[in-house]
Amino acid sequence: MIKSLFTSACLLVALASNVQAATLAAWDMFGQPGNQATSPVASPTANVTGVVMSRGAGLSPSTAGNSFSATSWDTTTADDYFEFGFDVAPGYTASLDDLIIGTRSSGTGPGTIGVFTSLDGFSISLASIAQVGTAFSNSVIDLSALSGITGSFRVRLMELGNTNANGTGATGSGGTFRVADYLDQSGAFIDTQLTGSVALVPEPSSVVLVGLGLIGLVVARRRRVA
Repeated sequence: MIKSLFTSACLLVALASNVQAATLAAWDMFGQPGNQATSPVASPTANVTGVVMSRGAGLSPSTAGNSFSATSWDTTTADDYFEFGFDVAPGYTASLDDLIIGTRSSGTGPGTIGVFTSLDGFSISLASIAQVGTAFSNSVIDLSALSGITGSFRVRLMELGNTNANGTGATGSGGTFRVADYLDQSGAFIDTQLTGSVALVPEPSSVVLVGLGLIGLVVARRRRVA
């Protein structure tokens, strides 16, 4: 019973932590020329600092209104990617909900984009975004399996395979891929963003104190019954 109470104490402390669903970091593409060096970021949630969207060294900036764009996509080159993310303040953890993102390729640009994260060294694609012709893709990607994130967290968008968005052959070196704002079903544009929650990590001493307090109550109750 004491073990059960101690476990309950740990859960109570965790639930009492500062947890709130929120936009952890957002990238507003409206008014951007596409070839900007980095895309600015907003991080409205306390204890999380968003980092700007940037290109890998293998990509070349390209002009495309209201977006962050690049050419020179090549699946054989490890430095062809868009990278963005956030840093979590010491003493806190982040849990993700979704990546909400708008994307578009030119006809000869990448046909499939993979979503990779720094949690496994960008080795496994957690999701893919299909680019069909020059149509925009508006995606809500479930990242709820990613929790307990501390320190630095990054997402990379990299091409999967080597087929262009038109489906007619290999991705062309002059083909483009861009990140834009997300268009929702109501016709409103939403910043590309990572959503989730942030929680205060309870100090071990706090858990112990709560557990000891509950144990003390049990002992006092047994004495009264006796």
